[in-house]
Amino acid sequence: MAETILAIVDDLFFLAKIQTTLKHLELTAQVLTQRAAIQAYVKAAVTPVLVVVDLTLRTDDAVAVINAIRATDSGTPIAILAFGAHVAVETQQQALQAGADRVVAKSTFSNHLPELIQQFVVQE
Repeated sequence: MAETILAIVDDLFFLAKIQTTLKHLELTAQVLTQRAAIQAYVKAAVTPVLVVVDLTLRTDDAVAVINAIRATDSGTPIAILAFGAHVAVETQQQALQAGADRVVAKSTFSNHLPELIQQFVVQE
């Protein structure tokens, strides 16, 4: 069974890029954008190996979502990779303070997605 990445992304361009990259890496994506559904998913028995959060999320406050994930994860550390506009320095700092393991600009995310995912996902 493929390992699952939780993608909290509502931008179709980035979502398609993530799904294509994960397919090539033999990983699967679970896409959620609402905080309640995200918390329920994180509480479930299957813990995602990585959570990818778009800091420009339109359906919810991305920093609050990161806080909610950190408050919900039950002792099993979940890696969080966030990406957003390079000019939104304050939002990037807030994401790190909320518990994101790494925050990158959208351009870095787009250009180096396979490498970024592989930094967090150990495949056997």
